[in-house]
Amino acid sequence: MKDTQILKGMITSGVNNLYNNYPHIDKLNVFPVPDGDTGTNMNLTCTNGFVEIEKEEFSNVGSLMSKFSRGLIMGARGNSGVIFSQIIKGFSNGMKDKEKLDLDTWKESFAKAKEVAYAAVMKPVEGTILTVIRETSDYVNALTKEQSPNDFWDGLVKAANKSLDNTPELLPALKEVGVVDSGGYGLVKFFEGMQYFVKKLKPISKLKKLEENTGSNIEMSIEDEFGYCTEAIVMLNEEFIDKLKIDTVRDTFEQYGNTSIVAVMDGDILKVHTHALMPGQILSYLQQFGEFKTIKVENMTLQADKHVANKKESAAKITAQQQRKLKNAVATIAVVRSKGIQDYFKNELSVDYVIDGGPKMNPSTNDFMKAIEAVDAKTVYIFPNDSNVLLAAKQAKELEKMSKVVVIETKTIPQGITAYLNLDIEDTAKKNESNINKALKNIVSVSINKAARDAEIDGVNIKAGEYMMIADKKITISAKTLKDVFHKSLSKFITAKTEILTIFTGQDASFKDINDLRKYLDENYDVEYEVVDGKQEVYSFIIGIE
Repeated sequence: MKDTQILKGMITSGVNNLYNNYPHIDKLNVFPVPDGDTGTNMNLTCTNGFVEIEKEEFSNVGSLMSKFSRGLIMGARGNSGVIFSQIIKGFSNGMKDKEKLDLDTWKESFAKAKEVAYAAVMKPVEGTILTVIRETSDYVNALTKEQSPNDFWDGLVKAANKSLDNTPELLPALKEVGVVDSGGYGLVKFFEGMQYFVKKLKPISKLKKLEENTGSNIEMSIEDEFGYCTEAIVMLNEEFIDKLKIDTVRDTFEQYGNTSIVAVMDGDILKVHTHALMPGQILSYLQQFGEFKTIKVENMTLQADKHVANKKESAAKITAQQQRKLKNAVATIAVVRSKGIQDYFKNELSVDYVIDGGPKMNPSTNDFMKAIEAVDAKTVYIFPNDSNVLLAAKQAKELEKMSKVVVIETKTIPQGITAYLNLDIEDTAKKNESNINKALKNIVSVSINKAARDAEIDGVNIKAGEYMMIADKKITISAKTLKDVFHKSLSKFITAKTEILTIFTGQDASFKDINDLRKYLDENYDVEYEVVDGKQEVYSFIIGIE
């Protein structure tokens, strides 16, 4: 078998193994709710690269890895996907003009992989995928004699796993909840797929049924992280090819106050990823260098799921609006997380257009543009109802050229209800925003769900399988029974001033659970409450206390 065939088989097996494990990688997040997007991003990145080489034949290993690398860069998603693409670019640099997969080729490839990956990140963090590629590279380059392919990859995978297992010791957030770094885990799975081919001379097969990962983000602040995850690929104008300095881009982003800066160039393309408070500022800066091929802007904690493939945002693809008449004076758009809540907003509140964002609340900018076009109003009020949705809504506001779009920054379903009920269509947008913001101060948003893993957050010791209550982004209790949650934590938020509770019951809430809550409220409080069959996933109860 030729070395090009072997390498292509190794890549195929690595891509397949990453696919088989990506739902589990998604679950390796630092919160006790099953959610995350690292695996999704790495899988989509790999898939995009593999499409470029799947049906082609190559004359040498260098040209094969170069084509795979280019595909990865063009399709890289998220921080993990970009860094992974740079690791492969390093392999490509190390294999340039190489004919054989001998020890010298792998030594140079891993050395370049480490170098390129670290260079891509402005402030490298240890305990991440970077550590795993660095320590694996160090292992490979310490080898002094040629080994059989089996022995080489056995030792390499062992070293990579050892590095991965140590990531919690380098990153306190991982150690706190007892997980390894998700990006590093994905890289190891890619290596293990390559190892499989070397041993079996056939790729790992894709699994027909993958591990389930349903879940939704919980809103908590992360130290030193903020803003919106902004990604773009720019096709450079000729005047900037091989002339634009990547450090200039990174330094500019840092001057803007951005974090998680990753910027790379490959010939005529510039790929960037950063967390920014003002994504429009980033896009305006980049546009001077060429034309956008892709744009993606979302809240940095947004956890991508199977719908991530629909999130490529490009202004060039936004629906044309020139035929609209703006026949309505005012219209409203709200985002919800389930069919039951959608029915409530549509039928009970009479919101004009309701977007079902799914359990992970991830509608795209284009979803908002279609909604704005559908309501066809002079002024459109948007209620995102989740912090992860804010950026997509604001991006739509920036792109919309006909309607005046007002994004009311509601971050929960209960806030969305309060905001809508305090909207006066006769008032100006400015006055509405002011009145609604005052009203939102009187609403407490509560969610109750089962914890997916042990953790300690907000001073609360959380055990897997226990009920966890979050009130206004902060975990307040973890208990074995819902009764304990109701009596020990929910009770603290129902005061003499409380007028009404709006309760959305989820798929996990049993008839007994709902009755227990009704009984608790009836016996202890003289307060009105409304129970709605929300049918939402993950959260047994979503409660607005006002």
